Amino acid sequence: MNLLDHYSYRARLQPAFLVLLPLAIGIFAWTWPNVKWESVLWALFVTAGGAYLLATLTRNLGKEIEPKLWKSWGGAPTTQLLRYSGTLNPILRERWHNKLSKLLERPFPTQQEEIANLKETDNIYKAAVTLLKIKTRDIKTNNLVYNENVSYGFCRNLYAMRKIGIIMALFGAILSCYAGIRLIYMGGGYALYLIPLACSAINILFFILWVFKIKSSWVKTSAFAYARRLLETTENL
Repeated sequence: MNLLDHYSYRARLQPAFLVLLPLAIGIFAWTWPNVKWESVLWALFVTAGGAYLLATLTRNLGKEIEPKLWKSWGGAPTTQLLRYSGTLNPILRERWHNKLSKLLERPFPTQQEEIANLKETDNIYKAAVTLLKIKTRDIKTNNLVYNENVSYGFCRNLYAMRKIGIIMALFGAILSCYAGIRLIYMGGGYALYLIPLACSAINILFFILWVFKIKSSWVKTSAFAYARRLLETTENL
């Protein structure tokens, strides 16, 4: 029986694995070619529920950081797009306002009302989006929305583990370098040095990605892509 569904695996478990991968690479550089015990430990970890635990921890970290991300962006992506001051095409915004107001069974605020009371109008937008999410939960019917949601969940959760990822990449790189120095000290063929060297290079690459790529702006791109795709489903209501 599968303990994890597709979303949990892609958006929650994979980010956790990417965080731990540099450490695993560092351990591999240190222990190869005798790494059978690693396979045994990994099997025990998964069997004991370790994979499910990692997925849950990653999900919680992502949920904790989400409100801070939205606040730094100026609000939830769907809310921003629905505002009159948002970047959405005004003709589409008016059309989707009309459709969402029918779903919510109450009129949407005017531009003047939004300016006068932004907090109240945002609550209306959020309520309508919540109902829209409920209406679009069927994966087969709303496959494009689901895929964008998975992508956003992956980016958000990976960003939530950024500090841990940087530490793991540094530790993995140090461990790999130390393994190479150890082999040089012990003596051995040239081929023996290639594995620790390659592991060090991979972990340094992970460190660069964590520092320079995995940022709030990276998550924002995916978040707004999901928000737009979700709002497009109003055409099918």
